[in-house]
Amino acid sequence: MQRRLAKSKTLSDDNPFSLSLGDLMAGLLLIFVLLLSFVMLRLENLMEEKRRELELIDVRERIKKSLISRLLHELSEFDVEVDPDTGVIRITEGILFDFGKAELKQDGKDFLRQFTPQYVGILLSDPLVEKHIAQVIIEGHTDDVGGYEYNLSLSLRRANSVVAYLFTDEFGTFSYAEDLRKLLSANGRSFVQPIASNDSEEGRAQNRRVEFQFRLRDWDMVSPDLEKLLEIETGMRSP
Repeated sequence: MQRRLAKSKTLSDDNPFSLSLGDLMAGLLLIFVLLLSFVMLRLENLMEEKRRELELIDVRERIKKSLISRLLHELSEFDVEVDPDTGVIRITEGILFDFGKAELKQDGKDFLRQFTPQYVGILLSDPLVEKHIAQVIIEGHTDDVGGYEYNLSLSLRRANSVVAYLFTDEFGTFSYAEDLRKLLSANGRSFVQPIASNDSEEGRAQNRRVEFQFRLRDWDMVSPDLEKLLEIETGMRSP
């Protein structure tokens, strides 16, 4: 009996594939630790990506606020309305056009020659800011008199008239003109975005307008120098 047990023990000890319960548990624990380490590393990478996303979003908001602040301050000499939340510039119809017309008045041309270079300079003169400008839009708006289709055509023709005039010999050269050309587009919105009631002549007059707008790039559309951008404060490079 003892000889048989000894023989069985010898065969078990000689089997290289035999594992104790402790060995199995140790192996499973090692696998678990490796998996946990991989998951923790992945979570750390994701958290770092989200942190950078939030930093870039914060930078974009600071850039936007700074641009709006400059627009409010530096364009105060012009007869325009600057939206303090969006930075949209609203120019009433009477400055640029006669009622129902899409041809620029001479006074409107004079206004654009003075206003546009300053507006464009605010947007494009700072390289750290310029790289975040995705689009500059000139957009026409009307009141609701005359029907949607008529006003859609009128508002688009007015926006196109402004865009076209900016690059004529009569307008003349100005800084960042070629940069602006790459970013510029024209829209017509008819009366779908009123800023006042169309029930009164005063309200309709406010709705007949041309807007200058800027759009910032989404954070993932640029590869900024984050360290430099994070130095931008609300009053960045303001004179």
